[in-house]
Amino acid sequence: MDINQIWAILGLVLGASAGLFAYWWGRKKAAENRGLDERYENIMTNSFASAWKISLAAMYILFAITIFGVELAAVQLLGMLFIIHMIGWAGSTFYYSFKF
Repeated sequence: MDINQIWAILGLVLGASAGLFAYWWGRKKAAENRGLDERYENIMTNSFASAWKISLAAMYILFAITIFGVELAAVQLLGMLFIIHMIGWAGSTFYYSFKF
């Protein structure tokens, strides 16, 4: 195992830990301000559903470009799907926040 692999594992662990801490802290602060109500639940339910629909469309597009001969490694495909899913989730959360 070389130093780059150690940095990569450290980055994954620290990134996941920071994300979980931020999620916990944000929910704690939202609960203190009564932000976890029915509106929040409705927004999050709809944004999760929309993000998965966006991810499904991205999967079909990525399969199609793979069929047409574009060679992509598994890591590249998974990275693109992850980024598309997270952007779709964030975008739909903003959309439903303004809609409701």
